[in-house]
Amino acid sequence: MNVHYRPALSTAPATGGGSMSPWLLVGSEPTELERLALALARFGIDAQPHFDGPARVRYRPVLCDARCRAVVQSWLDDIPQRSAPLLFVGAGTSGTRARLIEAGADDAISARVGPDELAARMKAAARLNAALQGHIRLADFTFDTGLRQVRWQGETLSLMPREYDLLLALVRHVGEIVSRDDLLHAIWQTPFDPGTNSVEVHICKLRRRLAGMADRVWIETVRHRGYRLVLAAASGG
Repeated sequence: MNVHYRPALSTAPATGGGSMSPWLLVGSEPTELERLALALARFGIDAQPHFDGPARVRYRPVLCDARCRAVVQSWLDDIPQRSAPLLFVGAGTSGTRARLIEAGADDAISARVGPDELAARMKAAARLNAALQGHIRLADFTFDTGLRQVRWQGETLSLMPREYDLLLALVRHVGEIVSRDDLLHAIWQTPFDPGTNSVEVHICKLRRRLAGMADRVWIETVRHRGYRLVLAAASGG
């Protein structure tokens, strides 16, 4: 796949989308697909070449070379049966990209794209697909909004409903201060401070739930300002 790799500003893998099954790379040149897999790996995308048809991998996310006309149509025809993202790269004109998206592709991208942007688009498609299925993946947490369950790096956490809502609110703003008033409005749905210590009590309970991972993720109290969820990898700043 003759993707033009631009120099990237960073090789650090970004978060988001990392919990999905490995991506499949569809094209006609095995060597080019291997090169692409290595380039994407630098940005947190696990990918491997795939040379069979779409029927048995409808649950796997796929990146297909739009210039392989012999296989493009078979993947487009299979979209109604798919439950995972399907992206195309190498669509040379805006008209081609528009047609692929209108046919049901989750995204269509020019060949003149760097692996950093391509990986970011793949992660965005994975996040959207997960959200449509009731899953939100943020900062190594996976929230199942239907079952109201949460996992941290694959491990299920046992949380009560308020604790679940609190954690989701803090994770959405990881590394940032979330005020007590904002938590009251978002979780207790109250436009004013009722003068209780409900937030403090449930923050305390949530901290106890997270005690087993205290060296990796924790909740800070920022005096007179609110609370902040901190991840170990991001705590240096």
